[in-house]
Amino acid sequence: MPDSITSKEFIEQQYKPLNEELARLRELNETDGVPLILRETEGMLSVLLDICKPERILEIGTAYGYSAAFFAAKCPNALITTIERNPKMIEKAVKCFEMLGLDDRVELLEGDAAEILRGIGENADTTAYDLVFIDAGKTHYREYLELSERLCRAGSLIVCDNILIHGWIYDRKKPGAKRHRTSVKYMKSFLKYIKDREDLTVSVSESGDGLAIIRLNDK
Repeated sequence: MPDSITSKEFIEQQYKPLNEELARLRELNETDGVPLILRETEGMLSVLLDICKPERILEIGTAYGYSAAFFAAKCPNALITTIERNPKMIEKAVKCFEMLGLDDRVELLEGDAAEILRGIGENADTTAYDLVFIDAGKTHYREYLELSERLCRAGSLIVCDNILIHGWIYDRKKPGAKRHRTSVKYMKSFLKYIKDREDLTVSVSESGDGLAIIRLNDK
């Protein structure tokens, strides 16, 4: 055993999967190199879900369906709506939800997230979401936030993942930073935007690859 490890390695050692099914699903995602919520991020979300006890969850960015499956396992009485546009990801997610028996609790909407969010907003019967999880194209975070908050209520939480973008957001010398400078530019603008809004309570954390936890204040 090494004499020392990094803080990230130490924190990951504290990770405990919610159940065996999710443990196997995480292993499959990691083996296939599919992006999914990091262990540290999952731990933070687990605490948030215990606190806010959401009945309706909206997710933007499904991938293989891991985070939606996690939400469903953590909140057995919640209904989850998740949005994905990549056909290959959709195929994998559908199989995941079928395998876990989540067809009746997880609604997968296929297509462009912004268009779908606008469509949901036009439905007068839509019930407000208690929690929104944004984990999609980094250049669209502000748009997704603004469209999502119309579907929420005062007190709802909107959680944005990967806001540090592998550390490129604060270190332009990191490998890959120059190639992703457009995403970095948009993310910096987004973070300033939510910081400046007086109607939001915002906490920015370095958990995982960075989280922005946003509460919609009473109006």
